[in-house]
Amino acid sequence: MRDPIENGEKNLKMKLKERFQRKISMTVLQRQCMIIVTLMSTLLLITVWPRFRTDAMSLDWYVYLILIIVFLIPIIKRK
Repeated sequence: MRDPIENGEKNLKMKLKERFQRKISMTVLQRQCMIIVTLMSTLLLITVWPRFRTDAMSLDWYVYLILIIVFLIPIIKRK
């Protein structure tokens, strides 16, 4: 006779495996929002972390701002 806990663990493992093997699809809006958040986080780190600032400032700060605006325009137009 099989142990129900063992069967439950196998089912859980299969569900997790299926979940991680599932194809991830993102909408354009999700992708643009993710890029904007990443760029804004970079700007935050530039202002609060001196070591990161020296590494990231190989690009000028306004380049990040321009990229944020470029990715923000389609979101604003959508509404």
